Amino acid sequence: MPSSPYDPIVGFGVTLATLALMAGMVRRMTPTGLGPVGAHHSIPWEAKRPLIDRYGRWAVNLAEARCPEDDVECVEREARILFETTEYRRR
Repeated sequence: MPSSPYDPIVGFGVTLATLALMAGMVRRMTPTGLGPVGAHHSIPWEAKRPLIDRYGRWAVNLAEARCPEDDVECVEREARILFETTEYRRR
């Protein structure tokens, strides 16, 4: 079968359409989509700020990852445990 001069263009178009389709599927499957980094928080900033001052950003962020959405008490409890454990190990 003879090759058409348009075969590379058609192949490139099919590749672009496939990539666009895959990007759309990945965006739907990811919880935060492909939005700005750090736009999604587990607890409100007003509740998070005092916890960061008390226990440190690393402890609060790790506690946020472990706790359900909007559960400030859980984040505070987990951050306190992480902070106290680290302080105990430093002694």
